[in-house]
Amino acid sequence: MQLHHLSMTAIGPYAGTETIDFAAVGRAGLFLLEGPTGSGKSTIIDAITFALYGKVAQASADVERIHSHHADPRTVPVVTLVFETQSGIYRVQRTPRFERPKTRGEGTTVQNPSVKLWRVQTPDDLLGGELLSSNLGDCDDEITRAVGLTRDQFVQTVILPQGEFATFLRARSEDKGKLLEKVFGTAFFRRVQDEVVEAGREAQARRAGAVAEIRDAVHAFAVSAGLDDAARDALAETSRSAPDLLAAELAEVVDDLVTRERHAAKRSREAIESHQQMASMVGDARLRMQRRERLLELQRQDESLGARAVEFDELRRAVSLARQARPVAGAVRTLATSEGHLRQAESSLAAARGRVDPTLREGSVAELRVAAASLREVIGGLASALELERAVSTRRDRLDEARRSLTAARRRLDALGAELAGLPATLEQHERALAAARDLVSLLDVRAQAAESARRRLESATAHDAALARVPAAEAAATAALEALRSGETDLAHLRRARIDDIAGELGLALREGEPCPVCGSVEHPVPARPTADAVTAEQVSAQEDAVTVLREAAAARADALAGVRAEVRELAAAAGGLGLDAARAAAEQAAGDLAASLAARDDVARSTERLTALRARQAELTDASTALTAEVARTEHGVEQLAERVDTETAQVELARDGHPSVGARREALGGEAARVDALVDALGARDVARASVAEDEAARDADLLAAGFTDVAQFFAADRPMEWITAREKEIADFETACTRVKAGLSGPELADVQLGALFDDLEPMVALEKTAKKEMEEAARDHGALRGQVARTKQRVGHITAALEANAAVIAETADAVRVGLLVAGNGDNQLNLDLAKYVLIRRFTEVLSAANTELARFSGGRYTLEHTDAKKGNAKSGLGVRVHDMHTNQVREVGTLSGGETFYVSLALALALAEVVRAESGGVDLGTLFVDEGFGTLDPDVLDDVMHTLEGLREGGRTVGIISHVTELKSRVADRIEVLVRPDRTSTLRVTA
Repeated sequence: MQLHHLSMTAIGPYAGTETIDFAAVGRAGLFLLEGPTGSGKSTIIDAITFALYGKVAQASADVERIHSHHADPRTVPVVTLVFETQSGIYRVQRTPRFERPKTRGEGTTVQNPSVKLWRVQTPDDLLGGELLSSNLGDCDDEITRAVGLTRDQFVQTVILPQGEFATFLRARSEDKGKLLEKVFGTAFFRRVQDEVVEAGREAQARRAGAVAEIRDAVHAFAVSAGLDDAARDALAETSRSAPDLLAAELAEVVDDLVTRERHAAKRSREAIESHQQMASMVGDARLRMQRRERLLELQRQDESLGARAVEFDELRRAVSLARQARPVAGAVRTLATSEGHLRQAESSLAAARGRVDPTLREGSVAELRVAAASLREVIGGLASALELERAVSTRRDRLDEARRSLTAARRRLDALGAELAGLPATLEQHERALAAARDLVSLLDVRAQAAESARRRLESATAHDAALARVPAAEAAATAALEALRSGETDLAHLRRARIDDIAGELGLALREGEPCPVCGSVEHPVPARPTADAVTAEQVSAQEDAVTVLREAAAARADALAGVRAEVRELAAAAGGLGLDAARAAAEQAAGDLAASLAARDDVARSTERLTALRARQAELTDASTALTAEVARTEHGVEQLAERVDTETAQVELARDGHPSVGARREALGGEAARVDALVDALGARDVARASVAEDEAARDADLLAAGFTDVAQFFAADRPMEWITAREKEIADFETACTRVKAGLSGPELADVQLGALFDDLEPMVALEKTAKKEMEEAARDHGALRGQVARTKQRVGHITAALEANAAVIAETADAVRVGLLVAGNGDNQLNLDLAKYVLIRRFTEVLSAANTELARFSGGRYTLEHTDAKKGNAKSGLGVRVHDMHTNQVREVGTLSGGETFYVSLALALALAEVVRAESGGVDLGTLFVDEGFGTLDPDVLDDVMHTLEGLREGGRTVGIISHVTELKSRVADRIEVLVRPDRTSTLRVTA
């Protein structure tokens, strides 16, 4: 992965927008990120990690700390990063969760985190590109896929932040394995391992299934053979331990069952013969008793039939008379029907006479028809009155509707007038409000400038108080420096005076016999002076002079610093306009409030203008509507008056036509009903006359039929008459009686009962039947036992075939799955795998060994050949062999844990391991290309020699095209690295960047 461009706004100590072009600053392959402690160096690492993963580099840190507290609260904190991986070039823009001031009112509102991800064509494309997603989850997944590392893996291989530099070195074997699998792209071996292991499990499952089939077949055989638990368990054990002997044991069980089946078949045949003999004896005895009972029964029936012979003779005569009366029944029923019709006609006539006018009840048919015609003439004359009545009702409804419409129109007219009357005051009120809002808007620019000036004065007042607080310390420092200078100068004066006093001793030491004195010129030196023990030398004076020079420079610097602070105080006081912090804050708040009022008024002007336009349009609309409605009311009033006059005239005409009835239709209906009743009376008179004629005709026909049938009068007919159903039933009874007589006589005279002797003795049947039932039960039990054994033998032989097939299938499965089971166990780290390593971990250990080998090359240089890293597969408890690391100390020839290393040793050991990991991954195809590496700690713990070796190694990385960023405040690194990103701290404690490339 290669970083190209980073932009961040309102992030950490960076209140503004800062940008870094990694392509430029990292062109040499090595750059320095330096600045004072706490200035924001690690914030750049956090910004990179946050842009990619939405979290900062240190796992223990809160991601919300990335939001700058120095920036304007309204400024949105945002990080934009352009990076390149094997999948392409991407630009990601991410904002954290933060609080911002509410747009309206006081307080703050929470802004949720957001992210956008683009795919771009070139690293310089900072605005365009294809938007891939703006969903947090989708973007996180796509970035993790493109980079190939999780956040934890990223900070262990690409960015090594403070506090987590040695995490990979000290990580557990499982965590190292996850990271290495991701970095080296060895998931393929994991998938192969999973497939092979799954194939092994399936093969073992097939074996278990085959064994289960044998077990089930043996169990089914034992159940079929009826074996007890002990025999069943013995067969199961034989099938597992000695399957070759199983066939003989099965054959022995089957032979025993076949023998038992033959004995059961013999017992069944004997029971069948015994039952047949008993059944034959019982059948003969039962037949003799049945013939005797039959004879007795026929004799009893013969006596009973003879007693009923007279009864059936009388029944035959009654049936004959009933048959004789059947031809007359039709005429009698017809006459009865005619007489019923006559009674109905007379009843209907009486009812019809009661319904007509009394003057018409006794009238003739001709008179009644004349009266009905008169009524219908009157009805015809009411047609026009009926139409007029319906029209009057409709017009009356129209009149009511018109009056209601007139009332509603008058109400609307009143409402329009009231609304029109109130509009002028409303218009005046809105015009005044609009004028006031425009006045406030006209002050918007002035107030904006005032607010900005007030804000700057507040910032200056805040900085003024801070600078003023630094004055006492600067004064104290300047005073102390001056005191130190005075003391040094006093000491120098004393030394110079002592030096002059002691110079004679030095000259005395230089005198030689015969040589002139440099002071007096004498060649004799009887008593030359000698220096005292505490004599001041020239070197002491020179040293004190140098010290005074340093003190003078320090005093000058302190004085300059004090003058600078005082000048800053004066400048800030002037910039604050002479206001104190509280006054400046109050003025800034007042100016901000005035600006907010003008901004709100700007929106109010637009709304008020729109409202005034709407009100004026409403006034014009109401005026037009009032004029139109006034005309409508006048037209409606005229129409109502005309319609009311017409309704009154037509109502009088309708009342005359009603003639006291509720309506014309009611009178017409009443007249029609009277005419119908007269017609009904005419019809009733005609029906009565017809019914009388039918009765007379039917009486003559009945009398003729009675005479022809041999009946002298009607009473004799009714005595003989019977329904046809009675006749049919009685004739059937007579036929059944005659049939029974014939059957009894034939039975008594037949040859079947000719030799039956009623007085002879018979065998006792009950004991014989009991013996026959016992023989039958024994026969059924024997047959059932034989059938059960026969079926058991067949099922058992079938089960033997199943066991044989299961054994053959098991042998085939074992042969087919031998390779799959063995390979599956080996790949999973079991079976013959003596290393107890699965395939994926074995591949990772081989890769890890390569990493350790490359790391030892650098570590030998860093440690002067003292330390090497060794891989260990030692187990802890029941854990499998892993990716453990130990340190071999060549000085003591001891191998120890990495946790025993000191801080500096841990740093360069971890650095060697991280660099080796990047180098090995770069050499491997299909893994993650670690093209950028950041180091964020540890250089201050190294001695100069080790630092030289580390820097030499980092500089050597440029040959492979990688870029290494060193994050440190160590002064010595500035002279070694030319390209750098400097973090500068402003007076207000915010930071900015200066890039040197």
